[in-house]
Amino acid sequence: MLGFCLLIALLLPGTPIRAQEQVRGHFIVIPANDNYADSAYTYLNYFEKKLTTLLGSPLDTTVTLYIAHDDEEFARDTGMSLPDWGAGMAIMEQNKIVIKSPKAMPVGKSYGELIGHELTHIMLNRAVNGHWLPRWLHEGLAMYVSGEWHIGQDILVARAAWTENLLPLSSMEDLTTFRGPKANLAYIESYLAVSRLMKQYDPNILADLLSTYRQNLDFYSSWHKIMGQDYIGWISKWLTDISRQYHLFIFIFDSEMFWIIVAVTFIILFAWKKRQNARTKRRWEIEEKLHPPDDSYKQYYDGFYDEENQV
Repeated sequence: MLGFCLLIALLLPGTPIRAQEQVRGHFIVIPANDNYADSAYTYLNYFEKKLTTLLGSPLDTTVTLYIAHDDEEFARDTGMSLPDWGAGMAIMEQNKIVIKSPKAMPVGKSYGELIGHELTHIMLNRAVNGHWLPRWLHEGLAMYVSGEWHIGQDILVARAAWTENLLPLSSMEDLTTFRGPKANLAYIESYLAVSRLMKQYDPNILADLLSTYRQNLDFYSSWHKIMGQDYIGWISKWLTDISRQYHLFIFIFDSEMFWIIVAVTFIILFAWKKRQNARTKRRWEIEEKLHPPDDSYKQYYDGFYDEENQV
């Protein structure tokens, strides 16, 4: 009976087959009547413009974004079970994004950042016609575009550098198997690598790399041609440089070490100030003995023995 009713509803004149869909530009958000649908469209259009400039390639397809309201719905729409830290997924072959509703999202996740992150994966994949790109480049650019970098993330990198636990960029290919802090470190390192890439070269370097890759379909030769350096050599040097850069960082900005340094600095400054005050006091005492203050009043009054009182 229920199936029959649904069939009748679908066949009624004027009833859209997919009433939940509403196309805006290059995007469809499902469900369209969700409380967060309008803001999803706003973020999608914002990041589309940003990525078009950065990648040098416009979005050439329609992207569908699904808002999942619980873990079961999220697993159903993605077709898999993600790690507990996962709040979004881009299914690039289907030009499909699935994200958790802000009500069901893990603490610390931003709705806008998440949409920008997943859209980056879709547009980056379209920019190279679905060909392979290093995972660190995908994840690092997604963080770079969405603005997921926050103060304090340096600490994790600094500690990893100090304990010699930094991850080679090549290991990011297994990112979905990482858990907890290791996954977080992988994302942060990927961001730092992309950030270095964007700052080290011309702002259009990524667009040039992707354009060359589309033409010759050889990522490594494209990298060497645009960057002027071997790919393996670049990622190896990056790891060495980042390790050196963050080795001293932990002594300055680590939350535990920071307060220890502040306390020691305060004690040193207090002792130095006290010593300076003691030196100044001794100098004044010596100067007073060598050059006693002149009592100019004596030239006018000598007490009982003043010349005017003498007969």
